[in-house]
Amino acid sequence: MVRWLSPVPGNRILDAGCGTAGFTQLLAEPLGDDDHVDAADTSEHLLEFNRSRFADDPIGKRIQFHEAPIQDLPFEDETFDLVWTSLALHHLADRLSGVRELVRVVTPGGRLAIREGGIGARFMPTTMELTGTGLNERLSAAMERWFASHVHFEGDAVPYPYGWTQLLRDAGMADVTARTFIHEFLPPFSDEQQQFLIGGLTRWATDESREGYLSEKDRSALKRLIDPDDTEYVFDRPDLHFIQGITIYVGQKPS
Repeated sequence: MVRWLSPVPGNRILDAGCGTAGFTQLLAEPLGDDDHVDAADTSEHLLEFNRSRFADDPIGKRIQFHEAPIQDLPFEDETFDLVWTSLALHHLADRLSGVRELVRVVTPGGRLAIREGGIGARFMPTTMELTGTGLNERLSAAMERWFASHVHFEGDAVPYPYGWTQLLRDAGMADVTARTFIHEFLPPFSDEQQQFLIGGLTRWATDESREGYLSEKDRSALKRLIDPDDTEYVFDRPDLHFIQGITIYVGQKPS
């Protein structure tokens, strides 16, 4: 995904809402030793984690971390050739205002890349004896309802009733495009992949705050699917297939 954006030595890059800085690292790798990526986040805990993580990594010399929100960036106008933000904008109460702040720091001719939306992940067969048909779809629908109740309708939210492409245009960007990258893998899963997959199921099986979004029958089935001692343990199946679509929206600032 990052290679598609073609960061090159000499570029000035911002990762806004950097989280654990996984994408920050990818953005920094193609740069020269005299270049750096600025990475901003509001979590002091995450920033300290990132600084510690990169302390002995040569790539860390190319990264500068800042405690700052997307809505109020500590940078001059027209500073960055590329601004990247991943799964952060949907948390903002006023998305359009936030994207306009990102556009403010993009150089004329520079780009703003937004990772949001995409195609939801799934990895279990459509039909299983324990769950019947459609568990993947029911999990996806539950996620949509949970997401809406926790993100879209906060009391101070400013409604924005259009998609990400129009959001970029309304914020002042031109030549807006999008590309979806398919991520998939098959058994045998690595330990990291298995932990990622079972973590998603565990939330729906055991988190009391999500109890009302799935039927008790589905939650009971999930508890069996995540139990290594159960005959229905999901990772004993040979027919699993993980697939997810990750979408990036890109706009260019008019010169």
